[in-house]
Amino acid sequence: MSLKSGESVTIQRGTNVSPEPEGDIAPKSPVRYRVLRVAVTVIIPAVLLFFIGRTIWTQWESIGSFAWNIHIVWLFMSAVVFWIDFVLLIALWRLLLKTISGTPLSYKLSYRFSALSNLGKYVPGKVWAVLGMVYFLKREGYPASTAVATTGLHQAYTIVAGLLFVSAVLGTELWGRLPLVSVCVGLALGVIVIYPPVFSYLLNRGLALFKRDPVPYTMSFPRAFALLIAYVAAWILYGTSFWCMLKGIGIDHPPFWMMVASSSAAYLLGFLAIFAPGGIGVREGVLLVLISPYVPAGLAATVAVIARVWITIVELIGLLPVLWGDKPALPQQEKPAGS
Repeated sequence: MSLKSGESVTIQRGTNVSPEPEGDIAPKSPVRYRVLRVAVTVIIPAVLLFFIGRTIWTQWESIGSFAWNIHIVWLFMSAVVFWIDFVLLIALWRLLLKTISGTPLSYKLSYRFSALSNLGKYVPGKVWAVLGMVYFLKREGYPASTAVATTGLHQAYTIVAGLLFVSAVLGTELWGRLPLVSVCVGLALGVIVIYPPVFSYLLNRGLALFKRDPVPYTMSFPRAFALLIAYVAAWILYGTSFWCMLKGIGIDHPPFWMMVASSSAAYLLGFLAIFAPGGIGVREGVLLVLISPYVPAGLAATVAVIARVWITIVELIGLLPVLWGDKPALPQQEKPAGS
């Protein structure tokens, strides 16, 4: 649209005016991007679930003939261990928050924020759980940079600790024919990333790119190492919950460390598969492959699906205190230092 000499345009407040597209310069709809996004977030998990379902169908005779003896005590222990693990992870996250910000957050609010943000993992992209934690911390008065740093460091510790643990237990069963040197180099780089001076440098470089204030982060090496061990313990607890579940559905004598590490590896790789909401399809596929040699013939795929359903039920039960509890009021005290 062009104006002749002497003409004027009046724009009312709240009205968006954009130039009319002319010829080939008009922006095109990103159809290819949308198609690719649908393919990645819907089709790939659907294909993985199809093959898992087909495996269950072809092994239905073995599944039907297996004695599915339900042991309530073992299932109860599975749920209890799972929530001990969740509580430990919240405690570690709170410790990181206090280390970075100098201002602690009550455990009640920490539990509430973690339980609600955890629902974001079921949305494609995996970033929503992180953004949820950042949102809640900002609402409590923490600076955005502090919220990002705390959540990012928590995720880094979780991933690195998980990779170290499952690699140590499963070895070639997990990494196959990948050269040992490349696996060791990758794990070493992961450990270097969470080393406090290195993480602080990378964090503040990233914050500078987004024009955010730097975050002072210092931690002694012994404390950082102790944190890493604690995150490894959290993975062991998670896998132990799976092992208890196996006992609870009537699978006798599942090898403890193989089941613990296999379950942890399946969850971790499903988490890293950003295209799969909640790791759906990926987690079951990895677990199917890893536990097949150790469970009765034909049951691996079914066990993988049962594990998904069981963990989802336990997670939903953990939301009950959040839904029934009092909604916390916004704090009236001064904001944390640095806000």
